[in-house]
Amino acid sequence: MTGNASDHRVLSAPSRLIVNMFFVVGSARSGTTLVRLMLNAHSEIAVPPESRFVVELYRTGETSVEDFLFRLARHPRFQTWELPIDAVQAQFGGRATAPYHELIEAVYRAYAAARNKMLWGDKTPRYVLDIDLLAGLFGDSRFIHVVRDGRNVALSYADMPFGPKTVARAADRWQTRVRAGREAGSSLPPARYTELFYERLVAAPEQELRKLCTFIGVSFEPGMLEYGTLSRNEVQTRAERYNPHVTEKPTAGVRSWEQQMPPLQVAVFEAIAGGLLQELGYERAFPEPGAVARLQARLGRAGLPVNRLKRSPG
Repeated sequence: MTGNASDHRVLSAPSRLIVNMFFVVGSARSGTTLVRLMLNAHSEIAVPPESRFVVELYRTGETSVEDFLFRLARHPRFQTWELPIDAVQAQFGGRATAPYHELIEAVYRAYAAARNKMLWGDKTPRYVLDIDLLAGLFGDSRFIHVVRDGRNVALSYADMPFGPKTVARAADRWQTRVRAGREAGSSLPPARYTELFYERLVAAPEQELRKLCTFIGVSFEPGMLEYGTLSRNEVQTRAERYNPHVTEKPTAGVRSWEQQMPPLQVAVFEAIAGGLLQELGYERAFPEPGAVARLQARLGRAGLPVNRLKRSPG
């Protein structure tokens, strides 16, 4: 597959040809990996492991193809893709320079071609902070903002050797990233930005995937519901590898914070991000934070190691 339009296969109705990227973004631990696996189970869609280099290698104006390929090949995230750099180089047909967006599109096109797929997207949660930049670079790109109850996001960090270690830091990070995504998304037309709630995806996967496919512009395929049969080689990032159940269908734990998060930690989280929880339609456990929770929240946000994340026993 090359960059020539004539090389693209045409999807059967009601699908249509897509040459524009989409980005799956959101606060970490929100279900973006699940979405990636479901999308990769589609016969036409390829979503590689997290990139980060799209933003980190960004330069304005015409860029040397050779210089870009050199920097790309050295990037640790690209190395997890197991894509030969000459496969990317072949996409340029001998061109010496190209605008940055074309350099990046060539990388994803090569990745998709290596898997005999014609559509490509990206799943890098932290790009939720870069929607404005990416929307400008890739003119018709689309953004899928995966949202999950922040209390469960915080609880999931208790199992990770990285990420926020206190409830306050977890609440701050979740709130900052979700608000950033929603603010940037509000400036885009509905055809370019959508929010996908993790809880709804788990409760009604076919219904939500059908809506997601419509947003992307492809036909829903029943095989997307069988994503668990994909090789675990699809799971590349260290965060994904710390979740032994990532390729299993989620059947429980959607509201695990109610059973596994200590009440004080719930109260501290809500003292910081309760307003956003309500804005998103989640119920608060504590309508008004008490004095203890407010103080603990202030101390945690100031950097003191209070209320370290943990699960309740049992």
